[in-house]
Amino acid sequence: MPTAADGPGLIDPAGLGAAVGRMVNSARKSGRAALAVVSIELQEGEKVQVVVQGRYLGANGVLALTDRRLLVVNDREWKPDITTVELGPGLVVKGWQDERRAALVFERDGHQMVVDQIADRDLAQELAKGVRDRTGG
Repeated sequence: MPTAADGPGLIDPAGLGAAVGRMVNSARKSGRAALAVVSIELQEGEKVQVVVQGRYLGANGVLALTDRRLLVVNDREWKPDITTVELGPGLVVKGWQDERRAALVFERDGHQMVVDQIADRDLAQELAKGVRDRTGG
C-alpha cells in the first residue's frame, strides 16, 4: 500500500499506464473517465495486457484485456456500466474495420456485447487475437 513517504512517483502495478500509452491521443482523451473506473476495478496482482477505447452501450468506454479477464467499462454519468467477461471456451470474438474505425463483438451462449467506434484498429486486432488465443477460438 503506497504511503506519503513513497512520494509523488508513478504507482502502476497493473501496467495500465503502459497499455494506455500505446493508445492514440484522441482515444486516451475520450477514455479518460472509463480508464479511471478500470483502474479501481483491477484486482490485486492483475496485469493489463492491452486496452482499447470505443463506444459501449452508447457511451465512451474501454476494453481492458488482463491476465485474468476482459474488463469492459463505460463512462455513463453516475452509474458506469462495468462488465467482466471470463475468458474460456464458448467465447467468440468477431471484428470489423474500415479505413478509420473498428468494432469488436463478443458472443457467448446467445448473448452479445459490442464495442464499436474503436480508433486504434491495430490494438483492437491485438486484443481480439489475445482473446482468441486464450479461448481456443
